[in-house]
Amino acid sequence: MEYNIYCDESCHLESNNSKYMLIGAVYCPKYKVKKINEYIKHLKENYNISNKIELKWNKVDKKTEKLYLDIINYFFNNDDLKFRVIVIDKTKLNHKKYNQTENDFYHKAYYDMLKYIIIPGNSYNIYPDIKDTNSYYYHQVMLNYLRIKFEDNNKKTIKKVQPIKSYEAPILQINDILIGALSYYYRNLSSNNVKLNIINNIKKLHQNSFDISSYYSDTKFNIFIWRSKNDIN
Repeated sequence: MEYNIYCDESCHLESNNSKYMLIGAVYCPKYKVKKINEYIKHLKENYNISNKIELKWNKVDKKTEKLYLDIINYFFNNDDLKFRVIVIDKTKLNHKKYNQTENDFYHKAYYDMLKYIIIPGNSYNIYPDIKDTNSYYYHQVMLNYLRIKFEDNNKKTIKKVQPIKSYEAPILQINDILIGALSYYYRNLSSNNVKLNIINNIKKLHQNSFDISSYYSDTKFNIFIWRSKNDIN
């Protein structure tokens, strides 16, 4: 089967003023994408919101709270949509010790996030959120790296890594909301009651702690708390 994977990250640069970086993906069968996007458009119309307006975590407010709660409920009630995120404590990183650059580790983290999504025998289109004019080049580097790691010599498993703009992909906007909510939680922020309400709704539907890694079999909403080799040893 062919799948689309929509990827995004939060505070992934070491220079970001945050202890944690998150890289996550919402994914589904490719043939379901049109139906899912149409439903998200329908939800927006119910709240008199133009489909051209992006759903983003940093846009959450009291006026849109119910829409965002509906989006979260739709995600958890739709068996075709799944989510996986890797959560990394940046204070535990030591690039010098492991002879790697920040970009090297970024690719490794992407692989760790994707390796329990991608199954040989299926094919995957990976759509990261575009960041700047260099996105295409950097993601082609990542494509080559992933094909090596997955031993995808015939290029049939990973068909492409193509950065896209989030306003073009409503499913990518779901990813932004989920990653944004988790990032808010891990940074221990509490100033916005609307955001806290959305986070509590995700917690209730997830039915597990955000502070421990999910079982690999928990594919619906899977959290991987990254640990350095020093922590493991």
